[in-house]
Amino acid sequence: MPWSFSFLRKFSYASATFALFTACVSIQFGTVMMQFVDRVHCVFLKSLLTSPQFPISDAILARLGLKDYQYKCQIQIPPVEVQDDFGMRQLRQGCYCRMWDEMSANKTLITYMPLVAAQTLLVTGHHNFDTFSFAFSFQNIIDGMYATLPTLISFGVLVGKMAPAQNVVLAFMNVLFYAFNYWVCIYLIGAFDGTGGAVTTHVFGAFFGAACAAVATPEGAESDPDSQGRYQSEILSLFGSLMMWAYYPSYNSFYAPSTTQQTVAVNTYLALLGSSIAGLSASAIFNGNLKLTVFDAQRSCIAGGVAMGSVANLLATPWQATLIGACGGVVCSFSGHFIRLFCVERLGIHDTVGVMSMHGFPGLVGWLAGVFMLLPLNDDILKGDLQNNYLTYEVPWSAVLQHRNGNGDAAFYQAVIAPMTISIALVTGMIAGTIANKVTTIEKRYMYKDNTFFQVPEDFQTQEEHIADIHMQEEEDEGDEAFL
Repeated sequence: MPWSFSFLRKFSYASATFALFTACVSIQFGTVMMQFVDRVHCVFLKSLLTSPQFPISDAILARLGLKDYQYKCQIQIPPVEVQDDFGMRQLRQGCYCRMWDEMSANKTLITYMPLVAAQTLLVTGHHNFDTFSFAFSFQNIIDGMYATLPTLISFGVLVGKMAPAQNVVLAFMNVLFYAFNYWVCIYLIGAFDGTGGAVTTHVFGAFFGAACAAVATPEGAESDPDSQGRYQSEILSLFGSLMMWAYYPSYNSFYAPSTTQQTVAVNTYLALLGSSIAGLSASAIFNGNLKLTVFDAQRSCIAGGVAMGSVANLLATPWQATLIGACGGVVCSFSGHFIRLFCVERLGIHDTVGVMSMHGFPGLVGWLAGVFMLLPLNDDILKGDLQNNYLTYEVPWSAVLQHRNGNGDAAFYQAVIAPMTISIALVTGMIAGTIANKVTTIEKRYMYKDNTFFQVPEDFQTQEEHIADIHMQEEEDEGDEAFL
C-alpha cells in the first residue's frame, strides 16, 4: 500500500517512507490493542452477571457453599447451549471470564480442571493465566497487521499535509478508536465483518481520515500544484495498486472459516475482475471524452475487493460476486469524478489519495450487499435440511453469525454497524485531528515537498522552479526561431 501513495510529483520519498513508518507503529500498537479488546470485553461480560435478573441471597449461597457467580453460572444459566441466543451466549462467556479470574488467582485449579481451563483460554482470548501478559504469536501479529490497514487508509487522506509527529499521533489514535469500534460492532452488536472488514476497516478508515482532514488540514492545501501527480510517479503508484490487486484474495480469505476460504478467495477475484472492467468503463464515460484517467486505473481495480469484503463473500454466487465488484468499481469512479470535488468545494475536505473513492464508498456497497444477502436466511437454512440445498458448501453458521434465529435478526444487526461505524469514525477522527494540531503543524509552503524532510538529489526541483525552467526554455526556443 505505501507504493500506491507515491504518485505525488514532489513527495514520493516521504509518502512511501511515512506510510511504512506509520504502518510499523500501528502494527506494534495494534498487536497489543486487539488483545486488550478481549480483556475489556471480559470486564463487560462479568458486569452482566450482576444483573438483577439473577437474584440470589447470601443465605442460599452459604448453604450451597458456592460463590455468587458460581451459582449463576452453574445453576441459573444453562452450562450448554440450551437457549441458543446472543444474550445467553454472552452470559456463558461471562462465566468463563470469571473462571479465568479464579484460575489466575489459584493456578492449582488448572490441574484439577484441565479441560475447563483450555475452554476458558479459548473463550476469553487469553494465552495463559498470568494477570498482566500480552502474547506476540503469529495470530496476534496478524491481528495487529489488520488493525494497521484503517490507519493507512486514513493516512491516505492526509498525505503531504501532516508532519511526521502528527502521523505518529494519527497512528496511535486510529488504532485505539478502531479497536473501540471493532469491539462495539463485533462484540457488542454481534455483526460479522471478518472477510475483509468492509465496514469496520475500510469505511472506518476512510471516514476517520476525512474527519481528521476537516480539522487538521491547512486551508488551501488542495490548490497547491504539488498536490498532483506526474507521469513517472503515477506509474509507481499504479504498480502498487497492481500488487494489492494480486494479494487481495488472500487478505479477504484469511479470517474466513476454513470451509469457505476457497469460496471467499474466488469471489474476491471475480469481484476484482468486475470492478476493473466496470470501473474503467465508467471512467471513460464520466471523463466526458471517452478517455481513461490514471486515478480510476489505480483505484477502481481495487474497489471490487473492498466491496467484496463483507459477509456477502460467504454467500455470493459467481455472478453475484462479479456484480458486487462491478458496483464497487462504478461507485469508486463516480465518487472520484464528482463526490471528491464536492467535498473539496463545499465541505473543505481534501482527500489527497482519494481513499473515500477507493475504500469508503465501495465499503458501503459491500455493507449493503451483506445486508441483502442475509435477508433470505431463515431457520431452515441456518439449522434445518435446506442448508445444503442453499449452498454447495458448508458454512459453519455458529462461527459466523452471532444472531441466527432465522427471523431477519442477522440482517438487522448487520445493517446497524455502518451507521454506528461512520458516527464513531467522524467523532473520533475530529478528536484525533484536533490533538494532532496541538502537537505540531506544517506550513503550507512546506507541504507536498520531499526536501522538507529528506536530502534530495541535485535534480530535485520545486514545482515553481520547474515551471520557471519551462518558461525560460520556451523563451529561448522562440528566440532561436526568430534568429533563424
